[in-house]
Amino acid sequence: MHYLLAVLSAFSSSVTSVLGKYSFNIGATVSQILFLRFLFSFIISGMIFIFAGYKFHFKKFLLFSILGIINYGIAAYAFFVGLQYLNPAYATVIYFTNPIFVSILQTKTTKKKLNIINASAVALSFVGVVIANIGERAFENNKSMMFGTLIILFSAFVNAVFIVSVSEYIKEKNSNPFENAFYTFTGTFIYYFIFIIRNNEVNSLSSKFLLSGFILAVLATFVPLTLNFIALKKLQSHTLSLLMPLELVFASILSGVFMHEPFNVLKILGLMMVGLAPIIDITNVESQTSY
Repeated sequence: MHYLLAVLSAFSSSVTSVLGKYSFNIGATVSQILFLRFLFSFIISGMIFIFAGYKFHFKKFLLFSILGIINYGIAAYAFFVGLQYLNPAYATVIYFTNPIFVSILQTKTTKKKLNIINASAVALSFVGVVIANIGERAFENNKSMMFGTLIILFSAFVNAVFIVSVSEYIKEKNSNPFENAFYTFTGTFIYYFIFIIRNNEVNSLSSKFLLSGFILAVLATFVPLTLNFIALKKLQSHTLSLLMPLELVFASILSGVFMHEPFNVLKILGLMMVGLAPIIDITNVESQTSY
């Protein structure tokens, strides 16, 4: 069940790069996109928080606000900056180097070690990203592509820090996914609200940005984060990080359909390898629990 939730999270989140690229095409800036995304996320999660009768806990709010700013204020901002220079599917491929970062950080912060099969799944994911990178260079090979790649690699690392950090708090008995999501989005919304005011970007906000901002809030933010919070109750952080790259398979399909993004044999092979990595990891987990 928790694996299915993680896969549904990846499917829902796959609209991120396509909608982000679309938002740039209609004139939105990075901070405007993210402000609208978290404005709507804050409203949706706030309504659930109020109607469910949750009580506000300042310490939890402070904790998840900080974690939210790390993931959505730094990692998401870097991803959208890099997206300006790359095709949506390729940007997603680069972003999902994060299983490697998660695995390294997890072994450094916990006593849990990766076995040979776990490590092989991470390695397969990494090789898939490299092959997809080579395939993408057949279409575009310039300095802006390298800059975009480095920015999104940084985004992937920061996201890995978020996953490893939040996973320990999520497993606590009194941890509620919807309550945590509200605190996360509230802190991130406040962050971007201050951000666009300081950058004088409020007056240039356009009503034509609202639809993509709303869809990003629902499909790319509220739904996947909540599902991931639920999934982390049972899954290890490195397992979730290996399931998350399934998003790039869905993103590639969307990019091909709506953005007419080109593909070749190497790029498809890379996508398949990244998609195969979580299957290997899950099979290993299931075989261990069956004994």
